[in-house]
Amino acid sequence: MAAGEPAKASEWSIFGTDGVRDRAREGLLSPSSVERIAGATVSALREKGAFPEDFPPGRGGAVAIARDTRESGEDLCRQISEVFSRLGHAVVDLGVLPTPGAAWVASAWPEVLLGVVVSASHNPAEYNGIKLVAPTGAKISPGFEAAVSAAYRAGEVAPSRGAPGRIEDRSATAFEEYATWLAGSCRRPERLRGRVVALDGANGAACRVAPEVFRRLGMDVRSIGVSPDGRNINLECGALEPERLARHVVDVQACVGFCFDGDGDRVIPVTSGGRVLNGDHVLFLAGRRYHEEGRLPRRTVVATVMSNVGLEIALASSGLELLRTDVGDRNVYLAMVAGGHPLGGEQSGHLIFLDDSATGDGVLAALRLLDVLDGSLDLEAEASAVKSYPQVLKNVRVREKVPLDALPAVAAAVEAAEARLGGEGRVVLRYSGTEPLARVMLEGPDAVLVESLADSICAAIRRSLPGSA
Repeated sequence: MAAGEPAKASEWSIFGTDGVRDRAREGLLSPSSVERIAGATVSALREKGAFPEDFPPGRGGAVAIARDTRESGEDLCRQISEVFSRLGHAVVDLGVLPTPGAAWVASAWPEVLLGVVVSASHNPAEYNGIKLVAPTGAKISPGFEAAVSAAYRAGEVAPSRGAPGRIEDRSATAFEEYATWLAGSCRRPERLRGRVVALDGANGAACRVAPEVFRRLGMDVRSIGVSPDGRNINLECGALEPERLARHVVDVQACVGFCFDGDGDRVIPVTSGGRVLNGDHVLFLAGRRYHEEGRLPRRTVVATVMSNVGLEIALASSGLELLRTDVGDRNVYLAMVAGGHPLGGEQSGHLIFLDDSATGDGVLAALRLLDVLDGSLDLEAEASAVKSYPQVLKNVRVREKVPLDALPAVAAAVEAAEARLGGEGRVVLRYSGTEPLARVMLEGPDAVLVESLADSICAAIRRSLPGSA
């Protein structure tokens, strides 16, 4: 299916790029739809033998449910828990825990058959979502998502089997064990003791566990974005708005800073001088160190089409290659597994260290970045090897997602832009998987030219799709 092409009715999926997502209590997240989603998931679980990549043998039947700090999260978790319980599954309430924390629990606790995360990740507080996590610790496969979607469309609800399952609050245990695992995964903790680190928890799921982990490693933690009120998640803070932390890093004289997003699966680093970096810098530094240590057997780092060409050039200077995938950390993960590549991620800060975890984990990625730096922890100097080309990402709000390559005016604008760039840049068009947005990304050697060309393509989209803004 071409990028942006609508699915056929028989193939329509309730899942976007990262789970089911909508405004809380509306659409797919209306109370009746949430009950239907949970029932469809139970129905699909009854056929779990058809999905061996998701459900290895020997697991229990419990469902572990976590959430972020949105005010709608508690009610959604309660409703989902009640459906799973009524249909015979024991439910483990993990409370507020990052998505990667729920993935770790799903993998580490043998009684867990499935992880469920109620979160809309980096989206504003009025949104929420439902993500499914396999007991392998990875996001659930597209095949299982398709089975859940089919059951949802058909209105299937698995019949109850025996007595309702017990709902048990194990949030304190999950928090403690996950924090202990994270702190224990740091490979060079002796270099961190007494150093100042600045953190921005995005008022989200990582706002407790991230400071706790760095404190356990002996660092002097200076945190912002750690006062959630249900409505301020991702609000002028976190990975999408790192400038506030950049100022904080300089003010408290931290050696480094880390911004997390609402569900804690991505990280944006900040240098001691207040320079905001991104996932490309982490991939380069980790890739170079992994190669030096003989831990990158195929000399390849996996990223998406959104990563800057500067990453590609920097990796090549160290004898490494960049393998690009479509947007989405699951696409990165699947390419990593298929090719035997231990390191991959997205420019946005979703970073997967496959030797440690099958999903993006912001806190783990921050620790791995500290591990691969030289003893001075001079991120400013080491990251300077990545010379990023000017890159522009613009969004056009749309009413419908017509295939962009089928719009003559858009195709002409793209062709003209590529001609102006003359082979020294890239144009990437796609629709958001979770929002009604067309995303236009341009990259090239001249910032003014890139900005102008991006504007011309956005204008072509607006002309081609009535009601766009």
